[in-house]
This record gives sequence, structure tokens and C-alpha cells, in this order.
Amino acid sequence: MAENGSERQGSHTVVPMDVSICILTRNQPELLPRCVASCIAEVQRAGVKAEVIVVDNASADGNPQKVALLSPLVRVVRNEEDLGFAAGNNKAIRMSQGRYVLILNDDAWLEEGSLRLLLQELDSNPRAGAVGPRLLNPDGSLPKNFTNRRLPRVRAVACEFLGLEAVMERSAFTRDLFTHNRGADVSGEAEHIAGACLLARREALEGIGLFDEGFRYWFEDCDLCYRLRKAGWDLIYLREAQVVHYSSASLGKLTRLERDTMCFTSMMYYFRKHSGPAKYLAIRMMLALVVLVRGPLAALHRVWRGGWTRQEWFDAIGRSLRAVRLLLLKSLSSGRG
Repeated sequence: MAENGSERQGSHTVVPMDVSICILTRNQPELLPRCVASCIAEVQRAGVKAEVIVVDNASADGNPQKVALLSPLVRVVRNEEDLGFAAGNNKAIRMSQGRYVLILNDDAWLEEGSLRLLLQELDSNPRAGAVGPRLLNPDGSLPKNFTNRRLPRVRAVACEFLGLEAVMERSAFTRDLFTHNRGADVSGEAEHIAGACLLARREALEGIGLFDEGFRYWFEDCDLCYRLRKAGWDLIYLREAQVVHYSSASLGKLTRLERDTMCFTSMMYYFRKHSGPAKYLAIRMMLALVVLVRGPLAALHRVWRGGWTRQEWFDAIGRSLRAVRLLLLKSLSSGRG
């Protein structure tokens, strides 16, 4: 990456911080040490001045504190309550000093050479506000619906809810029109970089006000990318940089109802924030109809195939009805627009 000049303060020479790595963690004792160790190794390979800030979002044990022993680069800060993804990462960003900020999930780790490639991309493109890598499953396969995505569109969300993505992916035309996927094999301009691993220019982040803390989990990275693009920054997807990610390992510990409620609330906050009142109402009505149709049909199909018991079928119907109620009746007043 490009070299930076030093700044002199009195008789001391201060070397500017190249990158601050911000890791939000909660109850992830197995994967967090591997995540932090990969960051330390990548900093050494890249030969940059860096810091690693781990924000412990009220983990139930003391394991996050132990990663501070891995390197003097690591700082651990504890929250006594779960602040959510947006607020937790904002806390780390505000504490950080790097001219670049790497947002990294605690269930991900950097593959060899990935940090250098991401930094070089921002160094070489002054209009790039953020860059994201190719995300991989632990077995080396591509995770479904995670890498190089479009920003949320109602028709694509409806298609996803109805289970039609596989059909629409069969041609480039229907894929581009009805899904969020852009393809993971070619580097280039991006719309949405997943918050699992996102390297951003501090100037760009501070210019748009960091993450919107009205989001708790889900869609906060979509909103950040939307605002970066609106502010005139380019977003880059860099296939050559690779990061392994255990998709939603932390959120996977929540119940299905908790995940569904959190996801729907965040999704509707995103659409409310970036749509006019009439369009937002139409979006809610359409998605409610989609969920109302999909839930019973999917459950009936599973029962017919022998995959579900009668009780599981009733549970699925109940989740669909709760989702419809959330879409139609809930005020969604918790976010800040």
C-alpha cells in the first residue's frame, strides 16, 4: 500500500494509523480468537500500523477479554448490555484512529493477503468510500445470497420470500430484474458490501454519520452503503480478497421468532427511511400479502412431503401471521429516520 508521511509533535514522531480493525462480539468463544489471530497475522504481512478494537457486546462469559493477550495491538472494551450491531460498531469506530476502518464479524477470519489487497484498493482509488471481499463458507464454497449483492428492492424481496430465486437465477435477465445477486466472480463497482467484512475510508464514514443506530441487527450495512453511494462515494467488490465467514453464527443462537421479528423490523425501517409515505405503505401491503400466501403453502408442502409434524405446521402458520401483523400494524417507531 502507499506509504504515509509522519507527523511531528514536539520532539516525538507520530506515525499515522493505517487501519483500525473493529470487531463486535457476543458469546463467540470458539471463533473470536481465530478472527483476532487472523487480523494480527494480516497486519504483520501487510506491514501497516494498525489497531484491533474488540467490543464485547455483553457476552455471558469473560472469553472476549482473553484475546487482549494475543497481541499489544488488541484492545477489548465491554458493554454491559447488547447495543446491537450498529451502535456497537459505532462505539469502536469512534474510539479508533485509523484512516481506514475495517468492520469485521467475530465469526469471520481474513485469508492470507486479503488485508493488503483491500487496503491497496482504497489507496489506488480516492473516490472509493468502501471495499468488500469475496466471502466464503468454511468449506470454501460461496455462501448463498451474501456476496456482491444489490441494495434491497421490493420485487427481489418478494421473489426471495416466495422461494423463486433459484428459478430467476437461471438467466442473467431475470436474475438482474428479480434478485439481489450480482455475481461473485468478477470484481468491480458494488451496490452493497456485507457488514461481515467492510473496509471503509474514515472520511467517508464520518461524512455520512457512521451506522444508523435505529437498526439493531440486519440491514444496517445496506443503509450504510446506500448513504455512501448517495454521498457520491464509489463502492468496490474485490473478488481477489477472500474472507471466510461462518454466516450468522452469533444470530443463529436466537430463536426463529426472534430472528424473524428482528429481520422484518429492520427491513421495514430501511424501506421507510428510503421511501416516501405512499410507497412505504404499498411496500408493507405487498410484502404482507406475499408472506400471507407463502407461509401456508410452504408449510403444506413440507407436511405433504412428510418433513413436518402437524405442530410444526401450526408453528409455521403462526410465524407467518405474526410477520403479517408486524408488516401491517406495528408502528415501527423505534428507529430514527
